[in-house]
Amino acid sequence: MTGPATRRKSGTNRLSAALKQLSALTFDLHADQPRLDLGPQGTRILKEVIAAANAGLWVSVVILAATLVDVCMHESSQFDSMSFAGGNRGDDSAGDIQDEVFGLSYLTANERHQLDILRAHRNALVHYEGPVAGVSGSADDEAALAATAEQALWAILPVLENMERWG
Repeated sequence: MTGPATRRKSGTNRLSAALKQLSALTFDLHADQPRLDLGPQGTRILKEVIAAANAGLWVSVVILAATLVDVCMHESSQFDSMSFAGGNRGDDSAGDIQDEVFGLSYLTANERHQLDILRAHRNALVHYEGPVAGVSGSADDEAALAATAEQALWAILPVLENMERWG
């Protein structure tokens, strides 16, 4: 039987590739400065996404990763008006191209789909509408949440990579 610390460590190992890529993309460790101009709120949320992933706080990773995309689209000086696919329309649509002409339209269909999945996971955790995989009290919750957190990190990388390219 494994304890919480052992499960957290093995879950963190699953995230290591995504987390390493995210960390390398976003922070210059030698200068201890962010590489991306995300604005003050975006920079803080990014630091907390990384800290949460390192600590094995999977729910926090998912919530913060989805929030970071929203903040990047609204706070950064790079974009004027964006919407995270699905935006504030209150429905489950994937987002029409006219809603994101300058926002996330540079992403591939799969990358936008991954952001839609991320938003759905975040919303399921934040806006309780019934049982959610990973927080149901079952034995495989830790693995399910770690996999969702890993998916969240991979989903935000294309958005941040584009900000590095054009920021």
